Amino acid sequence: MECAVEATLGRIEGVTQFTRMVARVTLTVPESAATALYERALAKAEHGCLVGNSLRCPRELQIELVREPAVQLQAQAV
Repeated sequence: MECAVEATLGRIEGVTQFTRMVARVTLTVPESAATALYERALAKAEHGCLVGNSLRCPRELQIELVREPAVQLQAQAV
């Protein structure tokens, strides 16, 4: 799994604060995997994030699932 976050700062009522946050998650899954399950798990993790929930700005989660044959995934784990 790879994750990158891009946040935008702005001044609102004279105070500098985050105005937008985009989290981009790339997850490698088995070729035969049900992608909806992985997407739901990532969305639940984002929804329950303490750091993200403490921000007052809009948040966006972008998910990319990369399918790989199970043989390649097992070789990477070793």
